[in-house]
Amino acid sequence: MSLHRESLWTGPERRRQLALLLGDALIIILSTVLAVIIRLAVFESVPWPEVQLWPLPSGVFSLLFAFLFALYIFDQYNLARDIAQRSNTAVLFLATFVGMALAAFISFFLRGLQLGRVVVLVQWPLAFAGLYLWRRAFHAWLLRFTRPKRVLLVVDNPVEQGIEAEISDRPLGDYEVIGTFTVATMRGKQDDGNWELLDDRGRTLEQAVREDEINVLVFSARAGFPPQYLEQAIDWKFDGIGVYDAANFYGAMTGRVPIETIDARWILTYLSQPYGSPVVRQLKRVIDIFLALLGLLLSLPFWPLLMLAIKLDSPGPAIFRQERLGRRQRPIIIAKFRSMYHKYEEEGEAAYAQAEDPRVTRVGKWLRKTRLDELPQLWNVLKGELSMVGLRPIRKVNADRLAQKIPFYHLRFSMKPGLTGWPQIRYRYADDDISHLHKFEYELYHIQNASLAFDLYLIVKTLQMIVFGRGQ
Repeated sequence: MSLHRESLWTGPERRRQLALLLGDALIIILSTVLAVIIRLAVFESVPWPEVQLWPLPSGVFSLLFAFLFALYIFDQYNLARDIAQRSNTAVLFLATFVGMALAAFISFFLRGLQLGRVVVLVQWPLAFAGLYLWRRAFHAWLLRFTRPKRVLLVVDNPVEQGIEAEISDRPLGDYEVIGTFTVATMRGKQDDGNWELLDDRGRTLEQAVREDEINVLVFSARAGFPPQYLEQAIDWKFDGIGVYDAANFYGAMTGRVPIETIDARWILTYLSQPYGSPVVRQLKRVIDIFLALLGLLLSLPFWPLLMLAIKLDSPGPAIFRQERLGRRQRPIIIAKFRSMYHKYEEEGEAAYAQAEDPRVTRVGKWLRKTRLDELPQLWNVLKGELSMVGLRPIRKVNADRLAQKIPFYHLRFSMKPGLTGWPQIRYRYADDDISHLHKFEYELYHIQNASLAFDLYLIVKTLQMIVFGRGQ
């Protein structure tokens, strides 16, 4: 299994998040059952022998969904959050309140899922107390006493050597670099083309793996796997030792694929057409149409108010149109609610947007934070020019310039552009060519991981960004 897939769904961090989620689910169900008992025994005076709890009311599962959804949206499965901090406790309290409100909203329209006001109001403080104590225990015991995977690096350039720094900066402590073999200093020492790999203690690679009880081996992506270790690597793999290339491992640690770690051979091996199956592409299109129609249905009543606010804030049209490049670099016209002063909009992309851009209006700052400026592009989604999830469309003048400076830049046009994507979730504004190179590294990771499951993940993370006002 490629490490980028393992890290995304089944790596150490995801397994811990799954354990946290399962504990949350159990607490939510138990708090709901306890609330039902309190209602029957205390408020309705039902004798204890007559209290029936099985089968569970269907409303329990709507409450479970509402709470888990709210917890995720409020970033409660970010393992770096320390629940002992008051700010994080306040966010957990708010998440449980939103979960309760969402459950009440669902039951208002679906009468069969009603549990009663007493149950919902009693369950909320019970759930909050249980989730708080569970998180205190989780961070105090389960995270601290997990043994990290022991990593050995066999790399040949500074970026690949930087994996050690990336691992040491991770707050979870799920990986630990035990040693590094530098391939570049060992080349040409043997006439048969093999590399002599010795660490600073004079040990061979086999000795280091055995003596240091290595769990993960990371080899240089560009230098390739040392020929003399191919058969040994098979034995290591079947002994349970992970053997990965540096590009995939670095991607798993950072969510980006550094250009310095890849070449054409890596692209042929690890990249394929996004959503390669025709059935998957058709299903993605159906999902896009459904979500675009839902978004328009919910937002259209507010468009006149948004357009009025834009017009009152600064002169110029409320909706801005511009030509961008779509899939295979085909020109498309996208629409946005104007967020800049009108005289700047035409040069907006070519001049690069900035984090604190003086060209952005007061209303425009709020529109960008909440992503509401992108709403008109739902029409582009219905027309099939954009997808809900994909890489952002850019202007041709920028694409031509960046393609001359960034290797393999044309790969970003292998998929339909979208309203949101991995770079928008993980990276800041790209305000110069260097930052665009780093942004492209996140785009490579998006292309590598493109799937319907990844789309769903990004949609939920986008909702999370909107809730916390982290838009760009």
